[in-house]
Amino acid sequence: MAAPHMNFPAAVQRQALARQRNLCASCGTRISAPGEAGIASHAYGERAEAHHVIPHKKGGPVTLENCVILCRSCHYSVHQGGSWRDASIYDDLDLLPMRVRIAKIAALYPHYDG
Repeated sequence: MAAPHMNFPAAVQRQALARQRNLCASCGTRISAPGEAGIASHAYGERAEAHHVIPHKKGGPVTLENCVILCRSCHYSVHQGGSWRDASIYDDLDLLPMRVRIAKIAALYPHYDG
């Protein structure tokens, strides 16, 4: 049985957004603050959401390295659409150390490091 889902603490979300230079890790749209706080200044009026680079149910920790901040539509896409629909991107990671797993998937986000 998978562990219950764990949300990222607010401080980790703010640190991740700063690491990304206040850009959505996926599309690069400017995000002023995580959650509802940034809606008014978001180009498309979207909230920003924290996302686990390695899913929590696959052992992904609730750490800064495993956190990316995404626009709501990008977060939806990660879980529902595009190439992210195919979860096979995680298949070859199980035997790797967690830091390597995170780095491999984080590299798919163009604005992970800003």
